Amino acid sequence: MHITRSRIALAMPLACLALAGGAHAATFTTTVVTPDNISEPGIDVGPDNAIYVNGPTGVLSSLPGSPSNLYRSTDGGATWAMTPYSLRANFPGGGDFDISIDPKTNTLYSTDLWLGSATVGKSTDDGTSWLANPLQGIIVQDRQWVATSGGGVVYHATHQIPSGLIVSKSVAPADGIVYPISTVAATPVDQTGCVCPPGNLIAEGSGAMAGLSDKVGLIYATSSGGVNLARSTNGGLTFTQATVSPASSATTNGNFPVVANGGGGHLFAVWQEVLGNTSTIHFSSSNDWGATWAPPRALVTGGSSVFPWVAANGSKVAVSLYHTTSAGTPDTVPANAQWFETYLESTDGGATFSAPTTVDPTPAKTGPVCTGGINCSSGRELGDFQSLTIDNAMASDLAYVHSFDGTDTEVRFAHQTG
Repeated sequence: MHITRSRIALAMPLACLALAGGAHAATFTTTVVTPDNISEPGIDVGPDNAIYVNGPTGVLSSLPGSPSNLYRSTDGGATWAMTPYSLRANFPGGGDFDISIDPKTNTLYSTDLWLGSATVGKSTDDGTSWLANPLQGIIVQDRQWVATSGGGVVYHATHQIPSGLIVSKSVAPADGIVYPISTVAATPVDQTGCVCPPGNLIAEGSGAMAGLSDKVGLIYATSSGGVNLARSTNGGLTFTQATVSPASSATTNGNFPVVANGGGGHLFAVWQEVLGNTSTIHFSSSNDWGATWAPPRALVTGGSSVFPWVAANGSKVAVSLYHTTSAGTPDTVPANAQWFETYLESTDGGATFSAPTTVDPTPAKTGPVCTGGINCSSGRELGDFQSLTIDNAMASDLAYVHSFDGTDTEVRFAHQTG
């Protein structure tokens, strides 16, 4: 299936948002990835410059197999094709989906939730064919993520009740198919009683010695208004907890916190804080791979914001989110509130940021955004996140959802042109 749409240059700065910095307002072109009704699009760029956008189809949405979808572009996002399911077609999934691409070998690794566990997969031919295993190893999973440090070393994170947040490890030759080593990265006590899934997973390493010196990080919110990072410097064998943002009177577990690795020990984190009738996006950075963090600061204020994401490479830090100028929390904004995919960036390692810019003039959604997960009866078509990455030419690529009528959706892609 190929979907092609015209590309439109966009640059709409939002003067009402906070924290303008030295970087210029970004411009973008946009295309439609797919009209399929999927949400929570993840985006990755391989070392061969192919762009991948993934999204879940709905847990056990078809039987006997229920794989999630993965789309690929080889022309910078101008056109898209859905990759074959291959052996993934025979196994359950469709819940939460994530992929990671080995920077050394271009191997794709996937994880596809079906509640009992997750189907994990591996492709060495750009997603054309897959090896797959329907039992990742941890039972009764919720919101899992996958990350590779390179050279056939892969990490898998998930929320497992009652143990907490678990990180599992896989190495070649069974990389991405069998995860024999599992470690509790953060307990419910570390989460201060928050029985909730983590934010994303990151990993860095040389790929040597089965990743024994890899650095692994898993970000998560607490029930006491904080954000923590479970970090390992021995390839996921043991974890310690670092405070990204201390306990507060705000709610930080309504969205996934997100962490990005800029290289050279520099990490960057974003998260949503809800306090009273306000929803703001906050930011912090670390210069020692997450051991200590700078005092957090508000990055986007005014109106209402939801589902932030961050990507980083060197001194460039990119942040995307959905934003509306209507006041309130995502769940309480008026019925006519219009949400737009929004972007801001730093070119000085997070010291200053550009004024936030509207990426796409078409509203992603109109009306309240329900952040209550399975407890929502409506307003859930955006899922729980949008995402972005920085490609090999240092341009930002974004994946997000456009809702037509509260039910039907399409996934859109934006590429930074300036």
